[in-house]
Amino acid sequence: MAMDRSKGWKAGFIGIVCAALTACGLGENSGGPQAGSEAADGGITVVSMTVMTKDRFLAEAEQKFEAAHPDIDIRIEETVPQDPQSEGKMMISKQEAGRPAGPTAEQVDKYVNAVNTAIMSGKAADIISVDRLPSEKYAGKGLLADWSGLADQDKAFQQSDYYENVLSGVSFDGGWYGIPVSLSLNVMVGDKSVLEQSGLDDKTWTWDQFVQLLEEQGKIGDGQYGIAMVRPEELLAYLTETVYEQLVAADGKSVSFDEETFRGYMEKVKRLYDSGLATAEMPGAGASMFRQVEMQHPVELAMIPKLKGGENETMLRPPGTGRDEGIPFKSDQVLALNANSDVKESAWEFVKFLLSEEMQSSSSLMGFPVHRAALETKLKDMQEKMAGGEAKMTIKGPNGEGGSVQLTDEDIEQIVSVMPSVGKYGNRDAKVLNMIREESAAYFSGSKTSEAVAGLLDNRIETYLNE
Repeated sequence: MAMDRSKGWKAGFIGIVCAALTACGLGENSGGPQAGSEAADGGITVVSMTVMTKDRFLAEAEQKFEAAHPDIDIRIEETVPQDPQSEGKMMISKQEAGRPAGPTAEQVDKYVNAVNTAIMSGKAADIISVDRLPSEKYAGKGLLADWSGLADQDKAFQQSDYYENVLSGVSFDGGWYGIPVSLSLNVMVGDKSVLEQSGLDDKTWTWDQFVQLLEEQGKIGDGQYGIAMVRPEELLAYLTETVYEQLVAADGKSVSFDEETFRGYMEKVKRLYDSGLATAEMPGAGASMFRQVEMQHPVELAMIPKLKGGENETMLRPPGTGRDEGIPFKSDQVLALNANSDVKESAWEFVKFLLSEEMQSSSSLMGFPVHRAALETKLKDMQEKMAGGEAKMTIKGPNGEGGSVQLTDEDIEQIVSVMPSVGKYGNRDAKVLNMIREESAAYFSGSKTSEAVAGLLDNRIETYLNE
């Protein structure tokens, strides 16, 4: 999904510029179209879909699918139109401190509120993008249908063609309620040897161990930090994403928030900033031991060492609760099926087309494909375009140094080898994370105590999730 990347909080810069593709955008809407019907428009089946942004991938898929299925009309409504300046290129910015890349909090709230109202009132679209919505809550209320029944009956659909841990990542209570169409990797980058010297493994390390490690390392020198380019409320939100199940627990009837555990995490984050081990500022190249990275494109996996001049950097799993749950991933397009839809079979046909090798291999898919063969196809296609001058990849450090690089066969092998380890779905309720950002800022600024903030969040989060 081509969103504003100017608010990324990673060090360095990767830009990938490809041939221009024409996009098709729709105007804003308040809640999206209602579920379609088999008899609409003279016997043509109408399948409605609500998404945050109708990007070039969806526009291309809509056009191709309708050409192959003239009896089905796909109607996609968006809330945040794609930036026309992003046409024909993907730019991944990693230079500025602040919020993670993506839509603004206001845009997310607009989408969440509109779609939530539509779902709860029974007027939602047939296919709903739920990557920023409380899909477990909707599924528990019987508002979403299980994709499994449709997929299991479809002999043309083989789950073994996909990274199954990713494809089934949005599953709970035995049901498959969300299908990621693409993914990004929600990881850290740093020197793995630092962990190994302390007897830590990034597969199982915790946030307590992360904080302890930074405190043991201490300040290396002026302008050196354990983690940089992230405000404390953003680091706390990121931490919350990685331990969400520990903090937010559901027993089938109600949802509870672990106020005491959260307060402990919040105090540890503040300690990092108070001691000078963490900063929101942008230091010079190589000035932070670790940094958070959301990898939006497969080639980023191969570029990590080059971002810091070839030093001993590698991709790390972020700290968590101590369990090996796989490399965490996110998706800008997780598709759910409205339980009230009268066109479930046609909706499945369109989603299956989005997952097809043809569409997953498309250059308009701006993320990691979930289809195994499509990933290698996209990487080899990128390699050929770069070698022929049709595409260019440049890497720049925070001080502007750098240049063009090529994608090698070894790079492709490395990228493909990582994917089977991807498996932890990292999308969390956007409203909960925004509440944490908003309320914790008062604690980090010193205007409220940790007890007051944690108590307020306990009340707000539990009230919202138990509505």
